Amino acid sequence: MKLVKALLVVMAVTVVLGGLVWHFWLKGQVEFAEVSTAYGAKMVCSCLHVAERGLESCKTDFTSDVSAVTFTDDGQVTRASVLGGLVKSEARFDPGRGCTLVTS
Repeated sequence: MKLVKALLVVMAVTVVLGGLVWHFWLKGQVEFAEVSTAYGAKMVCSCLHVAERGLESCKTDFTSDVSAVTFTDDGQVTRASVLGGLVKSEARFDPGRGCTLVTS
């Protein structure tokens, strides 16, 4: 019976600590990643298709480090992702209208 109580206490402490870590650290990181990928996808799409520059040249436009963000482009859709694709955004190029974020 003591073992069961000890396991329950350990589980409760783990859940509380996990909730605190999520609330005070991870939640903000995920929100920042969502904003960063959306902004990055739109800016790189515009740089590639409207300004007709290369991807490496487009990366120099950012004032903060974007080395953790992966950018891909298939000719019409530019994708930005971080954390191995867990957080990602897309921007689509339409001739005459420019680039817009794709909402899912």
